[in-house]
Amino acid sequence: MDTVAEKVKTHKNLIQTTGGTVASIGLEQVGKKVAGALVTPATWALNFAAEGGSPGAVDIGIYLSGFLSAPASIVTGLVKAVVDDDISQKLELVKSKEPAKYAKFIKACYNYGASSPQINAMVIASRGGTAWVTSQGLWVYITDARDRLVADYAPANYVQMYRPVKPYRPNGQGKFNWEVLRK
Repeated sequence: MDTVAEKVKTHKNLIQTTGGTVASIGLEQVGKKVAGALVTPATWALNFAAEGGSPGAVDIGIYLSGFLSAPASIVTGLVKAVVDDDISQKLELVKSKEPAKYAKFIKACYNYGASSPQINAMVIASRGGTAWVTSQGLWVYITDARDRLVADYAPANYVQMYRPVKPYRPNGQGKFNWEVLRK
């Protein structure tokens, strides 16, 4: 049986989104509209301070759309929170199957750009990085300690991998030719 702490960690994004929405609506109802609008950025600041995480482009877009249509933004935000929690759980599983010294540098392709994770993986490979999809269906990639893409990582568990072709030289357009490997 999961402990309360495990439940909170597993559903962190949904809890934060729901709590932030309730707090924002409550502040706006008591006449503190500006304070209500600052709940989400305050949550982002706390997440950055605690975990080094920052909001993605989609998060910012949902926040800004709230000024145009609050109900649509709330529903979209809640759905995105559930998706983010699912991705976080799968990412932890992926990290647990890779060597511990590299695991902390593995990230979800979902957060790399505004395209689908598989397209983001192709972009990562064309920029000189290694990206792969796992048996959980999660596309991930790896960086070094300075957040630079890693070209020569060999994941322990993958279904399909995109990586630059050796020798690592950019082609005429400044991108790398890349290959697809299947296990």
